[in-house]
Amino acid sequence: MITLVQEKLHRLHIALLVFNTQTGVVVLTLPRTTAKYFGTNGWVTLLITFLIVTIDIMLITWVYKLGHGASVFDILQSSLPRVIYYPLYFFLGCLFSMIGCLVTKQYVMIYQMLIFPSTSDVLLKLVVDILVFLLVIKGLYTMSKANVFFVVFLVLQFPIAVYLLPNFDFVRLTPFLFQGGSDMREGFIRVFGAYMGYELVLFIFPYTEKNNNWLKYIHLGNGFTSLIYLLITLECYGFFNVNELVHLAFPILDMYAYISLAFIERMQNFLYSFFILSILLTGAMYYWTSQEVFSKALPWLPGKLTVFLTMVITMFITYIPKTLIEVENWFRTATIIEIFVSFGLPLLLILLLFIQRGREKSETA
Repeated sequence: MITLVQEKLHRLHIALLVFNTQTGVVVLTLPRTTAKYFGTNGWVTLLITFLIVTIDIMLITWVYKLGHGASVFDILQSSLPRVIYYPLYFFLGCLFSMIGCLVTKQYVMIYQMLIFPSTSDVLLKLVVDILVFLLVIKGLYTMSKANVFFVVFLVLQFPIAVYLLPNFDFVRLTPFLFQGGSDMREGFIRVFGAYMGYELVLFIFPYTEKNNNWLKYIHLGNGFTSLIYLLITLECYGFFNVNELVHLAFPILDMYAYISLAFIERMQNFLYSFFILSILLTGAMYYWTSQEVFSKALPWLPGKLTVFLTMVITMFITYIPKTLIEVENWFRTATIIEIFVSFGLPLLLILLLFIQRGREKSETA
């Protein structure tokens, strides 16, 4: 008799999944966001946010260790009645699918504005959604392997910024910290949105190795993201200045516009096109997680049909906002909700696991 062993995610694949799920078009506005809301040397807030995210990842790893690798659904269903965890499943499924759709919507609107202003955003969004759908239905393992190539192509464009280092001036950084900012609380919400995506590792527990060694690779992926964010934002602060950054829509693209090559006329548009590799993975991971959640609430619904229906429904919903600013405001609202989920869900699971342990001890006593 032949037994099929379920394939497990490679540790490095997990780190790259975390990195590419976090990285997105938000990085294009990150220097402006930090300059607008925090003022001088606002890039320091990236380090603060990194530490906060690291604490949350430690909570997630604690859930895995306390539960001995049990899935989120097993923990919830063994501790809570259906009347509680079913609404929670629907809430999480809707939230994750909406975030996935807003991420692709934001990319498409910027892409249309920069490169194809005469092309319908509906058509561009449909093309991206088809690619995301094809990626999701292949499953998590295929997504993780394809992501390796996505990351390679994405990382290759970052060294291009080395050509701009001669224009970097430390004087533009100024010796002052957080002066001239407008709203630090709002700024934290916007900056945290750039780090979102790591919380999805809560739902990959059944697909990982049955040991604790892979948990450190979550930190590795988040650390890689933070390093890229820090280097690019810091370079923008030294290339422009705080006052200029506040008025630039996409500082990174404006910085890359200074690079001129004989065979590429508009370098910034060429580089932005490569960001679709990150958008595909980010959208796919959120939709895949949504599918995982809905499959527990609606087990009779086929997985592919679940993905299709959630993508269609969210696509129609996200056409309510007509401008990029409106989409960013929607994304801000989703970020606030996701902040509570990313910290609240691990804390809830830890509490339930402690309650389960207490019950087991009382039963054996």
